[in-house]
Amino acid sequence: MGRPLSVAIVCCALSGSWGLAPKAAFARQGGPAMAAAAEPLPDSARLEAAIDALFKDHDREDAPGAAVSVYRGGRQWFASGYGRADLEAGTPLTALTPIHVASVSKQFTAFAIALLAREGKVKLDADVRTYLPWVPDLGETITVRHLILHTSGLRDQWSLFTLGGQEMQSRLRQRQIINMVSRQRALNFRPGAEYSYSNTGYTLLAEIVAAVSGQTLRQFTTDRLFRPLGMTRSFFYDDVTEIVPGRAHSYSKKKGGEGWQRELLNYDNAGATSLLTTAEDLAIWAGNFARPRVGDPALIDQITTPGSLADGSPLTYAFGLTRGKRQGQATIEHSGSDAGFRSMFVYFPSQDLGISVLANSPLPVSEKVDAIAALLLPAPPGGDEAAALPEPIQDAGALTALQGLYLAPHDPGIRLVLENGKLGYTIRRGDFERHFPLVLRRDDSLDDGKRQGAFFKVVRGNSGIAIALQQYGARGEALRRYERQPDPTAARRWSGQDYQGDYRSEELDVTYRVGLDGSGLTVTSLWSPAPARLTEMALDRFESDQAFLGTLRFERDPTGRVSGFRVDSGRIRGVQFRRQAGD
Repeated sequence: MGRPLSVAIVCCALSGSWGLAPKAAFARQGGPAMAAAAEPLPDSARLEAAIDALFKDHDREDAPGAAVSVYRGGRQWFASGYGRADLEAGTPLTALTPIHVASVSKQFTAFAIALLAREGKVKLDADVRTYLPWVPDLGETITVRHLILHTSGLRDQWSLFTLGGQEMQSRLRQRQIINMVSRQRALNFRPGAEYSYSNTGYTLLAEIVAAVSGQTLRQFTTDRLFRPLGMTRSFFYDDVTEIVPGRAHSYSKKKGGEGWQRELLNYDNAGATSLLTTAEDLAIWAGNFARPRVGDPALIDQITTPGSLADGSPLTYAFGLTRGKRQGQATIEHSGSDAGFRSMFVYFPSQDLGISVLANSPLPVSEKVDAIAALLLPAPPGGDEAAALPEPIQDAGALTALQGLYLAPHDPGIRLVLENGKLGYTIRRGDFERHFPLVLRRDDSLDDGKRQGAFFKVVRGNSGIAIALQQYGARGEALRRYERQPDPTAARRWSGQDYQGDYRSEELDVTYRVGLDGSGLTVTSLWSPAPARLTEMALDRFESDQAFLGTLRFERDPTGRVSGFRVDSGRIRGVQFRRQAGD
């Protein structure tokens, strides 16, 4: 099927003045030369065909799709759209279609803060309560920099919303987040001690912009970023009732995989998310990294330089951007995911190359970026990295001895199992369970066979028996420790009557009832569409079959009576629920 309604963009100059041209006029390398060092790309017709082929399955009149742009060396080289922005109206999705880009928004919020800091209106190491006095005193100083780097310890707003009985499809307002933060009484951890992605921090950054500039984040970024750059179709969508002509809507596959359904998104909040932009506008934004027209090279260096923890441990996160590597080349990037929307912005500094993929269904956008990068960049240096790793162990006895349940303090448990001679682990979040294969190596490490991403090392006691698993990140940084547990089904430790009763959280203004039926413990609230069911993992510790509820750790008073529980769920830890009098 052809794409007569698709558009290609011919760059006149990176000034916001773009002309539309028919597909046949695609990618002429016209316009003023802005980067003498840019490597030549493959010929335009071959590049167009190769990128089109990557999205062939999504280029349909009856399905959502994607928009793509490629920027390099001061020019936009490619921009096109596939599929439909609106399945009811049949509106095609193009490079000019406004799309919700979720957390790709964060870099623009952080850039606004960087501009205000440059002007002396915000101090990055000041207490956030200097600007937002309604933030509660939680016994620790949370700085603006902590918010930017996700090291504040603030619990994540989305996890708090769902634990409080809200649905992510509800209308979620900025004021609700402010109210919720103002009621918090504890942090996940001491500020600066850990990294934990917190959307709450970026909502507070938006509030700081408003407090010091007198403008909403939408007004400030429009005046100071988007309009000067010519990103004429970009703005923070902070009023869900506003009509935006031609915007993309959000979809997912129906259960069973046949047909499409709407994925509702009703955000009235901005800062962590809610930017509407286009593939074309993100190409303009990519051009600002090498040739800044908003900010200057020193500011670009600041926003792309990762921070560190209080102990000096390096992070990969900077100002709403992450440092990474693709196709053997360093990247500055960020992804986004809300409802059915998926987005990826990646910039390769050494190549002055930017790739953006925006979708209105759960498309694997990171994989698409990698595939486009492989067309444009040389193959990474050869060599089998897996071959340099310690030799795998195939001994059945050694593998069998590792089987069992392992628990970390605040995360879902993992269970190592041996099936058909293959070791792996299962992890459950709510009613969703996944299995991951593992290879045991001579150095007692456990990985996926290629050591891509996180891996484990077996921790052994004096007798040589495995007592824990220590998890490490891709760069070798220690993450979490999982302690081996006895099998909770071997001897039941609890009586259901111990836990029955009503439990209330003042922080979230919600009450949960723990009950008992023939299959075990259940948890309900006024807002529950169905009971959550609990599975015992250890003494007084249970995991829920609904992801929002996560792990419940029951607490007892000095007499041994259950007095409450704490919830660890996603990006929140230790939310307290106290047992109500009379239960």
